[in-house]
Amino acid sequence: MAKKDNKEEEILRAAEKLFAEKGFKGATTTLIAAEAGVTHAMLHYYFRTKDQIFLKVFDSYMEEVRQDLKAIMVPEIYDTDLITKVTEICFDFFNSHSGEMNLFLEVAKERPDLLGEYVSEFGRYIGTAMSAHKERTERAVSEGVISDISFTDLLTNIVSVCAAPFFFEPVISNVIGMDKERKAAFLEARKREAVKLIVNRIAK
Repeated sequence: MAKKDNKEEEILRAAEKLFAEKGFKGATTTLIAAEAGVTHAMLHYYFRTKDQIFLKVFDSYMEEVRQDLKAIMVPEIYDTDLITKVTEICFDFFNSHSGEMNLFLEVAKERPDLLGEYVSEFGRYIGTAMSAHKERTERAVSEGVISDISFTDLLTNIVSVCAAPFFFEPVISNVIGMDKERKAAFLEARKREAVKLIVNRIAK
């Protein structure tokens, strides 16, 4: 059983690498199999389609975020410190997966059915948690802990502010020409700015 699990993990790691490098369309199952060191037939033994591989990889990203957020969610606490931590986790996620940003855009444009199916399933999976956070946001607003904002707007603001620097990553790397050290300093500054923008929006 362990051997089977190892092969599956090798295929998923290979797929994650190729999806980031070549996009969804360019990362064929033939290339994924070669990268993973398995035959094409063996790849199809574990995953019938490339769609299944993509959804499994995407699921690992969502689970990573879910676990990070779960670790800081304390039912009794809902303030700017918590929102700061949420924003930092979101920024760090996009930073560690910056190579996949174009992949997400490609799939959203070319295969909306694929993401739609996933979002629908994921929505049911975290529906209870999202409802709880929505209620916490509304309660924090009504009690004057944070300024007036809907949960949807707060979530959208956090994601958009954190994701923006990584959509412009090609400009940063290729046009501005930052080296690794300068780029790291730039992103750290953008992280601080993202936190400041979100906190200023909700602070009383």
